[in-house]
Amino acid sequence: MASETDFLDMYRTLGLRPGCPLPELKQAFRRHVARMHPDRQGAAAVDAATTARLQRLIAQYDAAMDFQREHGRLPGSVSRVRFAVPDAAPAPVASPVFTPVPGPMRGRPAWRHPLLVLLIPAALLAVLGWEIAGHPAVNSSSAESSSAEQEASPLGSAAPAASLSLGMSHEDVRALLGDPVSVEGDRWVYGPSWVRFGGDGVSDWYSSPLRALGSSTRTPDTPPVMPRTDGN
Repeated sequence: MASETDFLDMYRTLGLRPGCPLPELKQAFRRHVARMHPDRQGAAAVDAATTARLQRLIAQYDAAMDFQREHGRLPGSVSRVRFAVPDAAPAPVASPVFTPVPGPMRGRPAWRHPLLVLLIPAALLAVLGWEIAGHPAVNSSSAESSSAEQEASPLGSAAPAASLSLGMSHEDVRALLGDPVSVEGDRWVYGPSWVRFGGDGVSDWYSSPLRALGSSTRTPDTPPVMPRTDGN
């Protein structure tokens, strides 16, 4: 079995059981990568064995994500849940049976029943009274609540989101973009995009449309060259 598809080794490294839930795997992977990342080692020398284990874990995680996208589950988990189909449809509800009215009402149209002649005008008066007296209050209360919400939440009050800029520290980039997929020297790789660090923080980046970084430009603007004033 190739090292990048040794999923049992990945689960052992992350301290998980095979076929654990997907959010649990993602959380454990990010926490483990953040702990093993070279930037967290401080001034200590980077251990080659630790770097190799980190790269192998990232490859195993990428292979597990490909497996999940293809099969709809993580390696080692059970198959997808299938919903049971009932054997038979419920029996239809029988419609009520109306018995004919005996006596002198037989053969008389229903709308000419004495009780209906009295109840229909009363119901119409009740509906008209509700329309006249009830709706203005409802509409006014709705308008007042709507105006109150507009005053409480004025347009343009939201603060703009942070964006990638030159000089940002490793912690700021991680808070903005999350943990990188891999680290290549002084570059953090996010799929087709990357961020390069220098002595003062972020020194360069490339934002691909396939994996856009938190920046309005694909690359940082080049600072203008100031003219020299020493006469040379």
